[in-house]
Amino acid sequence: MKEKKSKPQSTSKISKNKRYLILLIFNTFLSLLIYRVPLAYAELTNKTFFAFLVMVLYLALLLGFVLAYLIYNRFLYRKGITYEQLPPEWSAEQKLAFIEDGERRLQRSKWMITIIFPLIFTFLIDAVDLFLIDALFRR
Repeated sequence: MKEKKSKPQSTSKISKNKRYLILLIFNTFLSLLIYRVPLAYAELTNKTFFAFLVMVLYLALLLGFVLAYLIYNRFLYRKGITYEQLPPEWSAEQKLAFIEDGERRLQRSKWMITIIFPLIFTFLIDAVDLFLIDALFRR
């Protein structure tokens, strides 16, 4: 009898990570596009308040997602914790449940990173444009 070979765990993990990478790249492009188009419109029509509103909206989105990620993951205090670091009066089941809960929360909230990083990158590009490109080339 031949046994069916199962798909290795590492292959599915790699494909899942590729999916997150593609999602991260797509969200970064989309975030930049949605941010820069209204700013370009505001610059062309000389509506600085509109540009300010777009910036505040993006900042609120970034703050909201970062806070949601940190609160859901309990401020990452369970990340990297070992059995030895947990209280000795806890049972092995309690320790295992505590560590698995932290890992499960990190995996379930991984999609938020694909939104947080593009928003941070968008502000980084805006800062480079504002402080370097404007200062050097648009005098």
